[in-house]
Amino acid sequence: MTLLTQPTTPATGQDTPTTPPATGAGTNAAPGTGTGTGTNAGTGTGSNGATRTGTGTATTGTGTGTTTVTTTAGGTVGVTSAGTLAVTAGGTLAAAGGGTVAVAAGGTGTATAAATATATATGAGAGVGVGRPVSPITPVTAPAPTTLFPPPPPAAARRTTGRPTGDDDTDQATTDAVTRELRHLLFDGDEQDTIHTPWRTLITHDAFLTHDDDLTPTQRTARSYQRLRLLNATAAGDPLALARDPRRLAALHEWTGIADSALGTLAGIHYNLFLGTLLDHDHPEHRDLTPYTTLRNTGTFLVTELAHGNDAAHLKTTAHHDPETGGFTLHTPTPGAAKFMPNTTTTGGPKTALVAARLITHDGTDRGIHLFLTPLHDENGLHPGIHITPLPPRHLPHPVDHAITTFTHVRLPPTALLQAPHNRLDPDGTHHTTHGNPQKRFLTTIDRVTLGKLCMSAAATGTARAALTIAVHYANHRHTTHHNTPTPLTTHRAHHAPLIDHLATTYALTLLHRHTLNHHTHHHHNGTPPPPNPTHPRYPTDPPPTKEQTHHLTALTKAFTTHHARTITTTCRERCGAWALHPHNPLAHYTQHLEGTITAEGDNLLITLKAATHLLLNPPPPPPTTPTPPNPLTNLTHLKNLLHHAQHIWHTRTKQALHTPTHPHTPHTRWNNATNPALTMTHLHTTLHTTNALLTTLNHTTHPTTHTHLKNLTNLYLLNQLTPHTADLITHHHLTPHHHNHIHTTINHLHHTLHPHLTTLTNALNHPHQHTPTPPPTH
Repeated sequence: MTLLTQPTTPATGQDTPTTPPATGAGTNAAPGTGTGTGTNAGTGTGSNGATRTGTGTATTGTGTGTTTVTTTAGGTVGVTSAGTLAVTAGGTLAAAGGGTVAVAAGGTGTATAAATATATATGAGAGVGVGRPVSPITPVTAPAPTTLFPPPPPAAARRTTGRPTGDDDTDQATTDAVTRELRHLLFDGDEQDTIHTPWRTLITHDAFLTHDDDLTPTQRTARSYQRLRLLNATAAGDPLALARDPRRLAALHEWTGIADSALGTLAGIHYNLFLGTLLDHDHPEHRDLTPYTTLRNTGTFLVTELAHGNDAAHLKTTAHHDPETGGFTLHTPTPGAAKFMPNTTTTGGPKTALVAARLITHDGTDRGIHLFLTPLHDENGLHPGIHITPLPPRHLPHPVDHAITTFTHVRLPPTALLQAPHNRLDPDGTHHTTHGNPQKRFLTTIDRVTLGKLCMSAAATGTARAALTIAVHYANHRHTTHHNTPTPLTTHRAHHAPLIDHLATTYALTLLHRHTLNHHTHHHHNGTPPPPNPTHPRYPTDPPPTKEQTHHLTALTKAFTTHHARTITTTCRERCGAWALHPHNPLAHYTQHLEGTITAEGDNLLITLKAATHLLLNPPPPPPTTPTPPNPLTNLTHLKNLLHHAQHIWHTRTKQALHTPTHPHTPHTRWNNATNPALTMTHLHTTLHTTNALLTTLNHTTHPTTHTHLKNLTNLYLLNQLTPHTADLITHHHLTPHHHNHIHTTINHLHHTLHPHLTTLTNALNHPHQHTPTPPPTH
């Protein structure tokens, strides 16, 4: 959409455009042609074919009548009638009526003082005939071109008293090179086209660019399931290979979440929790997975109960084994054992669930929690004994069909039990396990939840990048009046400084996510050393985390990224004013989407505290003792060492709090005493891992300008993270009052230095321009 400049005196005229009928054949299809004629007219032909079979006729549309022509200083002429006709002097003509015609050609427009105008445009272009019903989703056949973030207004219009607001102090070739390298560093290097491009391309499909405000919540949910089938038929490739690939699964959430948050949720449940868990327990040849790989049957995952959420090891749903038949009876014994909030309704078609239940053998022994493959419903309705109560729909653009699900003596075959080397059941009911601890056995069974945490982290970082892109776009184009001069919002320090702070944090979150995901993949899926990718090698002074450390780092990464992403999107929404509250602006619902990531796959507070106990039992090494460099506030290694010291201070405080006498002196009251310092300790621990990811990436830059920009972002991020701890660092003689007094001026200088490059640094986030809403007029 063209951003209009300040309009001149309007000119009006008359014209009578016409449009021919658009016809099509095929169920829900409308291939056809469209033409438009008139004084301001062009012609075009084209087709919009459907992929389904059948016959049908699309309705026709015509447009006649007197119309109005308006010109602007930018040379745009618009004509409206029963259809809509628009001519841009740059050479684009479009007309929409019962069908749509688009013509690329040269166009001119003139206006006179008498308020008349003429415009002509001739040429041939691609046209699309549009009719009803709406054509079905068609596959994505080729990657969309990588499009830079829309440029800010011309430099002359953006300058105020000697302060540039864009990247006008850098030549275009350098800017393009920096953007390419930053994207290479942020998006998995040479594997970008494999891991990220398919998902980024998918969400630029027409199926993701419609705004159907009149749809009910159920219809919106059904649309997300339709998009899931498009995803499965195109970008997913081999569904089983996708389920086995942690980095592609995470990237799926990273990109789909900004276009349809429900789609990310449904895809994560189906491919990771459901299909991935099946693969982890049984080889494909042991059962037919075709219904799930073709999405004739969608998979869902039922663990949490009404009375048991984060304490899932105490679930009450039972599955009694019958040694005579080898089968099981699945049952919900109490109201509190009802499965809470899975997507189990009939919306979206037939579904099958993996249900977590207590295996009770024939002698009445509780063998702990296992997973059971349980069909819920098919085209004919619910299966016997299945009871599903939909929860009230959330008023979101992309709601999920959450429900409460119970079972009444549901009979399951012997193959329903998922078995693996750590967990076996003989036909006679003899149970074998390699894990004596039932809770450890349960966590091994639902191990896919760990990768689910990284999927939530991916969704959060993708949302933060999208929110920043939209906010920076708005700041570049929206003007205020300063001393009677139109001035872009981005020129004001109060407006752009928080955006630059959050941009530094967003880079850090993205690289932390890559860092953690790489270690998870190494330990949980292939066991091979991490590849020599620029975003993956560890910082030379830090040993790689062990498998147990990676498990806790995964939880902390999820909590850290989702928490910061919510803060970032909230600030971005505020910086865009009332425009960001419009339902067509995704900023209006990004924060609501992130609320779900904060709770999903383990509440942030609980998983952070659990990681804190691990840190207390396995303290980090003491911080290095190094002399203070001449410019400590710009020396990144020194700033990292200060974070080490801050973590050590809070680790010591947490241990002291645990041993402080309390009344009553119980483990519960002792832990309550230590909770707050433990949370601060874990936050600093995660910040250190984030710093390692930033420094590692910085070491792999090749372009000098890229290195400078990333170094400044890292410097800004570290100072912002250290600022709350300066009093402690001064008290323990790691920082001087003189240094503390200069932190603010150093941060301010970094804002000043980074501001001219804000657009370039935002372009590197590679947000699809189709999902960047056009800001309101400049004034």
